Amino acid sequence: MEKEFDGDCRCYYGVHCVLKTSWTDENPGRMFLGCPNYRDGGGCNYFDWIDPPISNRKKSTFFSLLRRNESSEVRQHRIENKLEFVEGEMHMLRADVDRLEVERQSLEENLRTL
Repeated sequence: MEKEFDGDCRCYYGVHCVLKTSWTDENPGRMFLGCPNYRDGGGCNYFDWIDPPISNRKKSTFFSLLRRNESSEVRQHRIENKLEFVEGEMHMLRADVDRLEVERQSLEENLRTL
């Protein structure tokens, strides 16, 4: 996440800082101010944390919730794939039923003529 900071923070080049969120293992979800040109390689490396350090307990909880969310997404994807497979099977079975119905009608017609 990156957005312009509302305050009067400026980097070493005098450019308004941007508010960013860290997603590193050491500082997940922790916000900081930085030079807007950092990613372009032309930034001045200005950096200032907004949030206080994160306790190990909060980090553990954060990553546990992240894993739980990811596993839910994986389960949802697996269920969606199974649903597509079952729908395909149902389509093929309906086609078989239609074919068998036509064959049954043909056999009944032959039986009547005999």
